[in-house]
Amino acid sequence: MRLFKRASILGISAFAFVAIATPALAIPTPNAHAQTQTQTTEQQTTTANKVAQTRLADAKLKACQNREKAITNIMSRLADRGQKQLNLFSSIADKTEAFYATKGKTVATYDALVADLATKKAAAEEAVNTVTSTSTTFKCDGTDPKGVVSSFKDSLKAEITTLKDYRTAVKDLIVGVKSAQGVTSSADKTTGGNQ
Repeated sequence: MRLFKRASILGISAFAFVAIATPALAIPTPNAHAQTQTQTTEQQTTTANKVAQTRLADAKLKACQNREKAITNIMSRLADRGQKQLNLFSSIADKTEAFYATKGKTVATYDALVADLATKKAAAEEAVNTVTSTSTTFKCDGTDPKGVVSSFKDSLKAEITTLKDYRTAVKDLIVGVKSAQGVTSSADKTTGGNQ
């Protein structure tokens, strides 16, 4: 108290006297305070982002697990569809070859058509087997579920392409056999119609 009385007698306010007398108490400058707030805000933002990313990963995992059965069902249906198409094209090709053998007609390009058909069938079978094996490996908590789905999509595209090629080879075989059949039957009609 005495110190304050002497300071007031000298005309120095008590506040100024305290500020002069205690240099260890430095008043922070506005820039230093703003930098401290910025650093604190950045740390809080970084921490919040890490928590949000963890939550987001957890949310995506939960959403994936909710749809895992549906995704697996879709993949297996697509694999089954490819197998059914392969079986259908194979049965049509077998029936066409049996028809050609029973009728005894000749087509000049028959051996080339059958060789092309066998090559395309082998490629289609391989693609269908790849899709079937990929469709059974999807798990949300696996090491790389996005990679499995991406691999499945690529395999499916390859399967579609090879099945189209195989179907075209079957059509070419049918057209070749039909052309031999058509020539013979039209010749029979013309000779039968003249008599």
